Amino acid sequence: MAMMAKMRSLAPAFIITVGVLFVLFMVISDSNVMEALGGRTNTIGSVNGSEISYQEFQAALDQQRELQRQSGQEIDEDLVDQFRDQVWDFVVTQRLIEEQVNKLNIVVTDQEVRDIILGDDPPAFLKESFIDSAGNFNRDLYENALFDPRNAQALIGAEESVRQYRLNEKLQAMILASVNVTEDEVLRKFKDQNIYVNDAEYVFISTSLFPDSTAEVTDEDIRRYFEDNIEQYKLNEQRKVKFVLFDNQPSRKDSELVFKDLEYVKSNFAEEDTTDFQYYVDIYSTIPYSEDTLALSSFNSDAVSSLKKAEVGDIVGPVSSPEGAVLYQLLGIVKSDEEFVRASHILINQSSEDTNLINANRIYEELISGADFEQLAINESGDPGSGSKGGDLGWFGKGAMVKEFEDAAFSGKIGEIQKPVKSTFGYHIIKVVDRSNKKLCCCEDSQSNKTISNYKRRKI
Repeated sequence: MAMMAKMRSLAPAFIITVGVLFVLFMVISDSNVMEALGGRTNTIGSVNGSEISYQEFQAALDQQRELQRQSGQEIDEDLVDQFRDQVWDFVVTQRLIEEQVNKLNIVVTDQEVRDIILGDDPPAFLKESFIDSAGNFNRDLYENALFDPRNAQALIGAEESVRQYRLNEKLQAMILASVNVTEDEVLRKFKDQNIYVNDAEYVFISTSLFPDSTAEVTDEDIRRYFEDNIEQYKLNEQRKVKFVLFDNQPSRKDSELVFKDLEYVKSNFAEEDTTDFQYYVDIYSTIPYSEDTLALSSFNSDAVSSLKKAEVGDIVGPVSSPEGAVLYQLLGIVKSDEEFVRASHILINQSSEDTNLINANRIYEELISGADFEQLAINESGDPGSGSKGGDLGWFGKGAMVKEFEDAAFSGKIGEIQKPVKSTFGYHIIKVVDRSNKKLCCCEDSQSNKTISNYKRRKI
């Protein structure tokens, strides 16, 4: 009882102490006391009271640098400061836009985003990966990629970009719609920009008539001007940072290990393992198990060649694909109403039309005389995408190429090198490699070439 009485007597003091500590903590956390005492802050700026952290700015900087790199441009060392200023302006602008969007309660619904992505004219950044060497947009391949569950994460990022772009559009439209310029304002602006005089006389004297030597500027004049305009010469604190950036790209050894893993999976089936293919997909694949019937244009050329030779139930691969290394299990082959062609071409488009035709005919004569098609494509083709692969365009269906190219490809004989065909892109020398009207039913086991052994590292 004595102990309980003592605790009750101490309770008020305890509560007051805790209250004081709590208030003190809140005051310190909402002030710059820690910063004033030498502590470091993670905030590098603010917009209307909304703080911008170092991590946010660095993320924007990395994103813009990556976009520059993907477009084939590297930031020159001498322009790094200018580039950082541009990115900072971009971050501040985006923060101001977000503030106004929230203030005006502007929203973009999921249905709006869907309509934009699936509309007749999708955003350019989504279309660019589905435009062939002839400049045509492959709508079917685009929609297949959108609804492919393997691209779910990429689609989320694309939807967010579209949503942000549409928010900016709505904000701009709302601001412009709210602007109302009266006739009085127009007249006043006109008068401000024009001086009315009834009668005037003037003499124009050019400053170039007076050499610099006629004007004497003393040290006192310079000092006085400096003191009167000292804000113009103020320099903010600056830092010079050096860092090393390692690209997060798979090494040759990484790729070899991935292929070796899939070779191991394939060997289990070669030893008559009765385990279901999906079982191995669940263990090894970086994308979920799926079964689908796909056109030949959905596979790369090596995969199609192997699948066409396979029997139903065979495991094909590993072969390379955009998502990494892949094993396919052939489930069946079905006939299609569509016809597919695999073709190679050499595009001549580097000079005037007459010169292009002369060069195209010269290359054609070399080819029918026995020259190697792939080597000439590498050396002569104006299509960098297919030229680096010996001219190979892979498999495609009707509607994927410009009409002149399509007519020649679908009417040409397999293995025959055709005379130069003119299109809006130049002159094409076409060789049809294969033709088919089949679709393949497959399931796949895929592994990305990227591994955790690759990482980015900075040294400051």
